Amino acid sequence: MPFTITRRRLARLLLGALAFCIAGYILASALTRFTTDTLPSSLSQDPADGPRPIQLKHHPGDFIDPPFTFSAPPAEELVSGCLLFITRTISLTRVRRTMFDIEKRFNDRYHYPYVFLSEEPFSDQFQKAVRAMANGASVEFGLITENWGYPDWVDRSRAHNEALDWADRNDMDADTQGYRHMVRYWAQPFADHPALQKYRYVWRLEPGAHYTCDFVEDPFTLMQSRNLTYGFAISIQDNTDSIPSLWATAQSFMHDNLHMMLSRDNSLEWLLTRHSSGLVEFNRCLFLTNFEIVDLTFVRSQLYRKLFEYLDRRSGFYYERWSDASVRSLAAAMFLKSDDVHWFSDVGYKHDFLQQCPSELNRQMLCHCDPKKSTHMYPMSCSARWSDGKLGVDPRNLIQ
Repeated sequence: MPFTITRRRLARLLLGALAFCIAGYILASALTRFTTDTLPSSLSQDPADGPRPIQLKHHPGDFIDPPFTFSAPPAEELVSGCLLFITRTISLTRVRRTMFDIEKRFNDRYHYPYVFLSEEPFSDQFQKAVRAMANGASVEFGLITENWGYPDWVDRSRAHNEALDWADRNDMDADTQGYRHMVRYWAQPFADHPALQKYRYVWRLEPGAHYTCDFVEDPFTLMQSRNLTYGFAISIQDNTDSIPSLWATAQSFMHDNLHMMLSRDNSLEWLLTRHSSGLVEFNRCLFLTNFEIVDLTFVRSQLYRKLFEYLDRRSGFYYERWSDASVRSLAAAMFLKSDDVHWFSDVGYKHDFLQQCPSELNRQMLCHCDPKKSTHMYPMSCSARWSDGKLGVDPRNLIQ
């Protein structure tokens, strides 16, 4: 029997072909929109090829229902704050990736200034590249000429040997001397750099870190309006082997400066674990400072300086693995009330294997991350401990 096509069958075939074409067009359009919102290929190019200005196509309000709005105040109404990198020319690729996220998620609407600091001059190529990423925001470059390097009282040979011993015990690479100098600089001296004197707040940016959610409000404005001193995203317990003498040194500081401690509210309970047996011990909680927003008046204060200098003289930045996070966390617990510090739990942030992803449905609409992988879901997290409040402790009960 010869094969024939009825009119009904022909109509079905034509309708099917039309539906296939429409579906293909929709898919192609979706892929095109997706590629404009993902990382441009120019970010993976060799820096030697020269900077390429990036035209951001992402507009965070496009798919948002009320009550979310995205509007920035006029430039003259912006808070006195800056976005700060302490880095080197060699880290250009990672710097650009982080700047891309910050511009896409936040700063292309606000244009807060960037400040770049380094102990060595930035290359012309680096400066051109980051200016191209800034989308019109001002960019300032500063040279670190003070408080970078070994203090006079540090035994360099011992510092080198201690670093090797720690690395061997923990099956890790030893920290470079430059890294130890950097964490010491971040612990306090950075706040005194001339390039930062005109700012009240600093938002620290870490090369290579990712911001995975759109910002629905200006964190600087939040800090100012609530009179906050410190803001963090992730808080975890430090490695015991990294800070063996830190708490004993902190107790000595409290003993020697008890008159200052008793005159202030504090949040020391955050650093303590109380066991049913009655034992109270240091729990090694700290704020990860690779994301932080800090009021510089705090870091420049007499109390903070006194704590930093006390710790610095014990050489724990070099003989152990004390860090800027160690100092910032101790200072916050000793000198700040719980409501002086804000957990930015709605910020999507990822650095290495640690990350935070908001779980609320209305925030997930603005994010590209998995809430189940958030660090605060795991036992090592200390974030929820801070948000519990009621953290004050009489320091006399902690002095040995």
